[in-house]
Amino acid sequence: MKAMASARLTIVLIGLWAFGSAGVLGQPTSRIWGGEESGKSDYPYVASVRLDGGHICGGTIIGPKSILTAAHCAEEKGKIVSPDRLVVRVGSTNQFSGGKLAYVSAVTVNPDYSGVKNNLAVLTLVDALEWTERIRSIALATSNEDLPAAGASVVVAGWGKQLESDSAFKLNSYKFSMASEEVCKNAYSALDGSEFCLDHPLKEGSCYGDAGNGAVYNNKLVGVSNFVVGACGSRYPDVFTNVAQYATWIQSVVV
Repeated sequence: MKAMASARLTIVLIGLWAFGSAGVLGQPTSRIWGGEESGKSDYPYVASVRLDGGHICGGTIIGPKSILTAAHCAEEKGKIVSPDRLVVRVGSTNQFSGGKLAYVSAVTVNPDYSGVKNNLAVLTLVDALEWTERIRSIALATSNEDLPAAGASVVVAGWGKQLESDSAFKLNSYKFSMASEEVCKNAYSALDGSEFCLDHPLKEGSCYGDAGNGAVYNNKLVGVSNFVVGACGSRYPDVFTNVAQYATWIQSVVV
C-alpha cells in the first residue's frame, strides 16, 4: 500500500501543528522517541525554535545570524507568523533555561513551499551569535554525494515528545538508518529527490516538536525533519527534506 496515496493514513507535520484525517493535534511536551540524552557540547549547532515562548520545533545554526528549520514551524493558519513572536534558544540542552535566547528579525520561507513540499525556512536573527564550545554552525550538504548510503547511521537531535515521559526537557539524540530509495518510494510514491527517508524501529523516531530537526551525516547537515505518517513511531520511515537540493537557495539567504 502506498502511504501517500492512502486516505486512511495521517500525515503529521511534527511541530506545533499536525494536519491530516485526524485534524489538528496538540502541542509537544517532551522529547524524541527512543533517543539518548545529549551531552552539553555534543550538538552545538542545534537550536530550539520557540513561538510565543514555547518550544515548537528544532532548528540548525547555519550562520552567525541564520537558523534553518521547517517552513511549517513558522506558519499558523496558513500565514507566516510575525518574527517578533519567534525566538530561538542556543547553547543549552535544557529547552527551558541556559544558553542564549536569540530574537528573530525575519522569516524567509522557500518561495515554492506548499504543504510538505519545499518545507524549509531560514530564520534571521537580530544579533549575530558568538561561537563557543556550545554554540557553532554546521556545514551544509551541497550535493547528493554528501548523502549517506542506504543503511548508514544518521544522527538527529531534538526536544520532541518522548514516549516514556511528558515532562522531559533535555535534548535527546537518535541514530536513524538511511532508507534505500526503493523503501522510501514504496512508502511514499509521491516523493522525489527533494526528500529522503530515515528508518527506525517501531515506537522510536520523530514525534511532536521534532519538525525542523537537522539530520547530520559526516559532519554535514543533510536533511531537515519534515513529516511522519500515522502515529509517532509508526512502521513508516520518517521523511526529511534533502538539504543538498536547496543548498543554493539556502546559501542565498544565509547571513
